[in-house]
Amino acid sequence: MHKVYLALLVFITIIGILAPSLFTAVQMGAFSSEPVLDTQPMTTSPNAPVLRIATDYDFCPNSYYNKKGDLSGLYIEIITEAANRLGMRLEFKTGEWLKCREMLENGDADVLLGLEIFSNMEGTLRTIPMCSDQLCVYGKKTLNSAAGLAGKRVALMARSVIETTYDLQCEYVEYYTNTEILEAVENGDVDYGICHAAVAAKIIDRNDFNLKKGVAIANSFPAMAVDDSRPELKEKLNTVLQEMSMDGTIGHLKTKWLANFTKDRSFSYVLQHNQLFYVTFFLGLAVAYLICISGEIMDRRQAEYIQSLLSYQKQLKASNEEATRANRAKSEFLSHMSHDIRTPINGIMGMADRIRKNETDPAVIDTCLQKIDGASAHLLSLLNDVLDMSELEHGTVHLEHQPFDLETELTSVQSLADDLANPKHTVFSLSSEVTHRYLLGSPLHLRRILLNLISNAKKYNKEGGRIDVSAKEISCSETQAEFIFQVSDTGIGMSPEFVQNDLFQPFMQENDSVRTVYQGTGLGMSIVHHLVEIMNGSISVESEPGVGTTFTVQLTFDLDPAPEVSHPAEPETLDDISGMRVLVVEDNDLNLEIAQYMLADDGVETATAVNGQIAVELFRSSEPGTFDAILMDIMMPVMDGMTAAKTIRALPREDAKTIPIIAMTANAFDEDREKTLASGMNAYLTKPVDARELHRVLAKYKK
Repeated sequence: MHKVYLALLVFITIIGILAPSLFTAVQMGAFSSEPVLDTQPMTTSPNAPVLRIATDYDFCPNSYYNKKGDLSGLYIEIITEAANRLGMRLEFKTGEWLKCREMLENGDADVLLGLEIFSNMEGTLRTIPMCSDQLCVYGKKTLNSAAGLAGKRVALMARSVIETTYDLQCEYVEYYTNTEILEAVENGDVDYGICHAAVAAKIIDRNDFNLKKGVAIANSFPAMAVDDSRPELKEKLNTVLQEMSMDGTIGHLKTKWLANFTKDRSFSYVLQHNQLFYVTFFLGLAVAYLICISGEIMDRRQAEYIQSLLSYQKQLKASNEEATRANRAKSEFLSHMSHDIRTPINGIMGMADRIRKNETDPAVIDTCLQKIDGASAHLLSLLNDVLDMSELEHGTVHLEHQPFDLETELTSVQSLADDLANPKHTVFSLSSEVTHRYLLGSPLHLRRILLNLISNAKKYNKEGGRIDVSAKEISCSETQAEFIFQVSDTGIGMSPEFVQNDLFQPFMQENDSVRTVYQGTGLGMSIVHHLVEIMNGSISVESEPGVGTTFTVQLTFDLDPAPEVSHPAEPETLDDISGMRVLVVEDNDLNLEIAQYMLADDGVETATAVNGQIAVELFRSSEPGTFDAILMDIMMPVMDGMTAAKTIRALPREDAKTIPIIAMTANAFDEDREKTLASGMNAYLTKPVDARELHRVLAKYKK
């Protein structure tokens, strides 16, 4: 059906183009030919009386030479019919208007065609009018009043009756033909011209003049003129003209030569005088379009409805398959997490049980505590990896664009890498070939990428193996520099199939022994891949089983236009915070005990509250300055930490606005950090809380 409606629309469009185009072309005379003389001389006998006719050859459509070179026009056809009725043979003499007048005056012609009945030409008799016309003003602009001619140069026919009859207070300029008059106006030789309307219309059309018809100065009644010595000829001509007028001959010829031949056929005129046709046609065309389009829309809606049903069926099937895949992925995730979490927990519980059974053996206790620390660190690493993957998959990772020194960052990476566990005694080296060290970007994520790759290299290396890290600047422009970072190891390597298909997928490891022996989560490479992508970089891998692996990361950074030269950091010393009084708000007894233990080691006095409401009341009832800071858990019963912070800030006491409130929570997402700061807290610590970081934060706010 769509093709049918399309064919109908094409057909209607073709009709919509052709029909008005054809109609307009007809109205503009595209298929009209020049009129011909239907009346031919009937008296050809050499003995017939001769009637000599003088006529202007530049007076189209009244008298002129047509394209074939024959004398034609309204006057010619009228006088030919009159001569036929009088039984006379015609002889035509042509010339400019003044010459034609001279022919009559000198006796070279019997009849002068086109002399106005009110002409002041002496020695002539005039017949009744052959037709009527108007003498109008023509100019570059339309003139609507004769008063506008005052002071202007106005062209007209030599010896025109206008010049002697009408005092238009203008300068008259005489010309000998109508074409010369209008050419003078077109060329700017005069301001306006006065011509017969019918004659001017043909001259303007034929010569493509840009002239406008204006006010009519006078009505024109052209007649035949004879010498005043021949009144009998005048009477004969009058009689014939009356007969031709009565029987409709003159009326027919006027329609043929004046109404039709001089009709305005310009595009604007055709549009203006055929508005009803165009409006009706295009309304009908619009209705036809609407009918076709409505039918097409209805059919299309029906087809779309059917397609939507089919699509809905496909969606149901796809949703079912997606749900199945999601459930499978969830099951696999839970299976991996269950294994990865239970393994270190089993180790922690086992070591705790061993400690209880060997309370008097310090060596066993120390060994067990070390293993508990290792298992706890593995659990924390696993949790951080899961949180990082969640942020990356949800697109909530925020890339910084801050100044940093690449050499300093590489030194920091080396220091942090040295701090990583190194049970296999691997040899670590770092080199750099960098021209532009002062950059703009996200050093935190660069550090995370390199540390993940280094950690991987240590974890899967051989005993006494090597890890080589290099940074090299490969290109630069005025605003950016491009770098390649490589991390190579001499570890167990990977198969090409695993590298190509699975390496960067979450929880993917080449075999189960990797998870068991090396305690990998299978998330590190997926995190690196996501970070490189959001930094608009690329990562490639070369690996050979049993030989080792090389990761190549390509990243581009903006150049820092105004770098601040960094100086070697001095060893960090922690300020003394002993004597501080801190309100610890925590609903978990074990976490509360750990916090009190950490603070007691630093000589900090503590007060406790198990929910936000108790914390608010303790602070409200205390004397100003009682507490130096508040450690606030977030998720608590009765009143949560953020509500408690807002309530404390709103209390009508001066220290409520200034007391440091430090979030201490297991919520580790950036959005959680933003919410706590928005609630009025000053800082943010994530659990498990690092004792050194807790000391550093409290020292910052010590009075």
